[in-house]
Amino acid sequence: MANLAQQMMARDKDNRSRQEMIDRTMCKPGYTWNETLGKCLAAGGGGNVDLSEFMTPDGNSQQSSSPEQAIAQEVSARAMQG
Repeated sequence: MANLAQQMMARDKDNRSRQEMIDRTMCKPGYTWNETLGKCLAAGGGGNVDLSEFMTPDGNSQQSSSPEQAIAQEVSARAMQG
């Protein structure tokens, strides 16, 4: 059992070392390489997300009364964006 744990720790260390090497080679400091997207991403993810389109003037989030209305609003919003 202990041997399996040691093997897993060694494998994780190798993977981490590989990831760190790729990060240093491909990205500027503070960024990490994402193999799925094929680009460097900043640590922390989302960044500045504008939630104002989901908020009503009084600061509460919009609540659609039915799924059909929510779908219609989404279709309309996408059509407006072009």
